Amino acid sequence: MTEEILKYEGLVKSITNKYNFRNDYDDLYQAGMIGLITALKKYDQKRESNFIDYAYFYIKGEILKTINSDYQVKVSCDTYKLSKEINETRIFLAQSLGREPTTYEISYVLGESEEKIISVINALSNIYSLDNNSLDEDINLYNKIALIEKGYDVGVLDLKEAINTLEESERELITTRYYQDMTQKETAEVLGISQVQVSRKESKILEKLKSKVA
Repeated sequence: MTEEILKYEGLVKSITNKYNFRNDYDDLYQAGMIGLITALKKYDQKRESNFIDYAYFYIKGEILKTINSDYQVKVSCDTYKLSKEINETRIFLAQSLGREPTTYEISYVLGESEEKIISVINALSNIYSLDNNSLDEDINLYNKIALIEKGYDVGVLDLKEAINTLEESERELITTRYYQDMTQKETAEVLGISQVQVSRKESKILEKLKSKVA
């Protein structure tokens, strides 16, 4: 198995590199290697799609699992709650004032010190920068947490099994779009079809997957 691990080590590194802004890169790399080993042990060539697609799920899953566990240690429930209040207050004040509110204005409305508001914003914006989104965008911190948790939810295994029942061309499209995080335009270029075709095919495939998972 050592030879196979070395063969696919580059895949682990490429996935881990997506999170290279973090200081615990080595921990995430080790988690990715655990995912790779798990995939090698479970992979059945007769039942599964190609190994890289199969392994990608386990490698990324272990990395996200590690990140999620890390978040739970570093950030308390009170901080999560205050971050939500900060975001809601920011939106309310922006609509009322017609501009982005200052941290002092947010702190005044919430009855918290400006130092505490700044501390929470800085801490959480650093932790949840996985998608390069900040507190100023529509995707709030709670949505990010949910997305991270779903990335390693057992229910995803049902979806994975449903994907394996798709035709090869359908699996290729879904893999390119969602496993490799490509846009419809990028997917169209990779598959050699138009973006309109990608959009239409994707909609049909997603409906098929919904019915199978349901």
